[in-house]
Amino acid sequence: MTDYPGTGVIDLGRLAARGAWAVLRRPMSFDAGLVLHDWLKQMTVRHRSPNVRLNLPTLSMLLVTDRELSRHILAAYPRRTGYTAGTLKRKGMSYLAPQALTIAEDEAWDRLRPFNERVLCSGRPHDFQRAFLGQVRRGFDVPVGSMEHVRESMGRAMLGIVFGEGVAPVHLVADIRELFGLVQSPVKRKLQGSRGRRRVAALYDSLREAWHSADRAAATSLLGMARGAGGSENVETLLQQVPHWMFTFTGSGADLLSRGLALIGSRPDALARARKEIASAGPLDDPASIDRLRYLEACLLESARLFPPVRFTLHRAPAGDAAPNARIPAGTEILQVFSLTQRDPASDPTADEFRPERWLEDLPRAEAAYPNLFLSGARRCPGRDLILFVCKGAAACLLHEAGLVVGCAELSADPLPFSFPTRHLRFETALRRS
Repeated sequence: MTDYPGTGVIDLGRLAARGAWAVLRRPMSFDAGLVLHDWLKQMTVRHRSPNVRLNLPTLSMLLVTDRELSRHILAAYPRRTGYTAGTLKRKGMSYLAPQALTIAEDEAWDRLRPFNERVLCSGRPHDFQRAFLGQVRRGFDVPVGSMEHVRESMGRAMLGIVFGEGVAPVHLVADIRELFGLVQSPVKRKLQGSRGRRRVAALYDSLREAWHSADRAAATSLLGMARGAGGSENVETLLQQVPHWMFTFTGSGADLLSRGLALIGSRPDALARARKEIASAGPLDDPASIDRLRYLEACLLESARLFPPVRFTLHRAPAGDAAPNARIPAGTEILQVFSLTQRDPASDPTADEFRPERWLEDLPRAEAAYPNLFLSGARRCPGRDLILFVCKGAAACLLHEAGLVVGCAELSADPLPFSFPTRHLRFETALRRS
């Protein structure tokens, strides 16, 4: 086994030159994500390895694009003797929830993963599907004219699903988005200083109040289920799982819904097929009808493949590992960029095309080819089934009852652009609700 090759000064110069050329060539449509993606891909070609050590000015990490190594990293539970959350990810999430499942390991993971799976009903329809569908329909019972409106509606649905109707203050929708902005940015955390810490404390004051308001908290909510599923676990630890549930709706969930709607609306055939399926599925206030929307779900999965709501993940190998075909030294920081495997024309000629049918023909095969839409292995997202159900319910409501069409010329034909064209979306609504 051999070590992985690493980048040098020349490679960093290539990145700077590539970025400068992109700015000069198209200053109004500069795509930093595409520049970085192409550079990373070029590094794997230049160094003749799918995995490359990125020696950057302030840190060094291993870029992993090999699917087998990626599966190997994600397969087992987080352990100090295996793979844990990356240092940057740990520092960011610890700012808001140091005991969150996303950065847990060893015994803490063994306790918190089953708890999260029980509350989110991982791998099966949620026990409270009917109640949650009602919250989705209430959240989206207003005109939607932009991605921000979609995010706001998902926020209203989130409050009902996580806390129960009328339990949590409305300002938590904006609070959780702003706080996760701090989680994702060391610069913003530093600028916020003590004000940021006070905002975190205020969030937990609201969470404790909702938790202890047994007479007000709806039984059919995630928080209500958490109260019964926590066992002897410390309440403060359980509360630290809640912020990630909240942000999944207003963050990656809202992105998944918006991008799915835009791809469907930009393709007349897809729009016609989705609306036909929704019209024949049955009453949209019945969870069974939403579960029948297989094509709509396929469109959402395909949008997540093309434009990942979560673009990358960070891990660390504290004790090192004898990984497939190479040695990973102790303390190695690891970067996995999903677009490098999900949109690789070399391994899939249709990688840049909208092909929802791939998720209908053989789902296990599609998930094997694209395993990281919701991560995979032991780290598979415990809320995958719930957020897909919520997004399907919201999309069905918007497409069928509100007559919403989200279109974009850049999404109307293949090959698709690398980055999602947020600024060019067109929202049109022909209200058909009686």
